Amino acid sequence: MQRRLQELGYPMKLVIYLILLIATVIGLKYAVELKSPGGGKPPYLFLIWNTFLAWIPLGLAVILDLISLLGSRIARGGLYLTVGAVWLFFYPNAAYLITDLLHPFIGYPTDSYRFWEAIPFWNHLNTVLFIAILGLALGSLSLASVHQLVRRAYGGFIGWCFAISVLLLSSFGIYLGRFIRWNSWDILRSPLTILRETKNYFTDVDNMQHAIGFCKWIFLITAFSYLLLYLFGKLGSNMASIPKEREYETAAKHSAAAESEISRIGKRAAAAAKNRI
Repeated sequence: MQRRLQELGYPMKLVIYLILLIATVIGLKYAVELKSPGGGKPPYLFLIWNTFLAWIPLGLAVILDLISLLGSRIARGGLYLTVGAVWLFFYPNAAYLITDLLHPFIGYPTDSYRFWEAIPFWNHLNTVLFIAILGLALGSLSLASVHQLVRRAYGGFIGWCFAISVLLLSSFGIYLGRFIRWNSWDILRSPLTILRETKNYFTDVDNMQHAIGFCKWIFLITAFSYLLLYLFGKLGSNMASIPKEREYETAAKHSAAAESEISRIGKRAAAAAKNRI
């Protein structure tokens, strides 16, 4: 069990998740404490719920890791399909936090001259930016964990097809959430209604062009973030394997030297035996 958990990346995954949790607490602390220049309640309280939704895919990715440890192939396959489908429905909630960057320009008075020179404006913008980056991190780590499971089961090519497909679908899901105001719960509650209304919405060419113009940027941002994470992880793995390779080479050299010494001793013993004869 311990070895299989290590192959899945534990306990390092838990350390990373703890760091993300601390970052979440810090970001939401600023979001709750931030006030509008005109007074009133904090303008970014909605980020608490949005951030909670962004954590759901990562939690489901941990559950998928645990499912992979089950001995029964039938139970494992059934749970993979069920939990994996729920994970896919909720996955766009992570990168959706990027789109919340529009709120500082709505909630903060930007009609004043050179409003961007005011530190309060930057407090608003950087608070939402911090949480948006957190959303990218949550989404990328969640996808990396599930991508690992798919790659181990079906190979590298299928694994990358899966990852790219998820990023494309997620970009479209974020569009539906931001502009049509649907969410993951709607998919679970009334999927047929969503399919019908989506079909009607995208029969309009202008709506289609609008969606493509938005989704391409979300896909580029999320794909770039994920690729950096993936390559950095590969770099870390390669660097970690270097000391092991050196230890193996050193051990091999010592073994060869020992075998050579034993061979020399054997030859000397044989020569000494002949001389005695």
